[in-house]
Amino acid sequence: MMNYKEFQEMMMDYISDNLSIENRKVFEEYLKNNPQHQEEFEQMQVFWSGSEEEIPEPSTAMDVKFYTMLNASEKASKKVSVFSKITSLFENSFPKQLAYTLAILTVGFFIGKELNTEKKPLIEEVKYAQKETENVRSQLVLALLEQPSANKRLQAVNEANKLSSATETVIKALFTTLNKDANVNVRLSAVEALANYTDLSMVREGLIASIVHQKSPLVQIALADLMVVLQEKKAVKSFEKLIDEEDVNEAAKEKMKESIQQII
Repeated sequence: MMNYKEFQEMMMDYISDNLSIENRKVFEEYLKNNPQHQEEFEQMQVFWSGSEEEIPEPSTAMDVKFYTMLNASEKASKKVSVFSKITSLFENSFPKQLAYTLAILTVGFFIGKELNTEKKPLIEEVKYAQKETENVRSQLVLALLEQPSANKRLQAVNEANKLSSATETVIKALFTTLNKDANVNVRLSAVEALANYTDLSMVREGLIASIVHQKSPLVQIALADLMVVLQEKKAVKSFEKLIDEEDVNEAAKEKMKESIQQII
């Protein structure tokens, strides 16, 4: 007889179509007999299906403007619950990487759904919940960055933008994405995410070091704009090196020359 915990775990495989015919029937029968879980199942379906479409590569003719990327984003206060669901989801290891990722997604999705009704003071509960939210979101970022889907990796970077602070592990993962990801959209988003942490010397130095490794004109332009915002004089030599290379896009070269003048 299936219990609620098993239902949660099986829900991951059901949505990703990884259940056998027999287990699908078991899942559907449980859902039929427990209609109180129908809304939870439907919400998870909507959440997951919304991130399946691939994002096309942008044209190199597009002009990238990142002057606003350092503006403080508005952070709305959200009610959050005690994390019994988090505990249950992380107690077991999942046999498939996709199922593991889905489990993390589910945790992140249900955080903020409802307040705990225990007698613990609200302010203490909220602080605890905020800390757990950060931990779960960090794990979500790292898990999604490993996915073959460019859209999932883009979602990971967008989640990183929601962190109030990033661990060294997350920052290193974002730099790996910036320097090695095959998708231009993902790399551009990594620039934006890392721009949130330019108060850290390791981030500034990493961004400067990344300049000479970029082949996309869009990413080169994005970094040029960011260095102007930061007034980072150490980036000038990196831009000059790119400008001297024959295979660099002429529009990108002009942008870098302009940025150098604005920095010095």
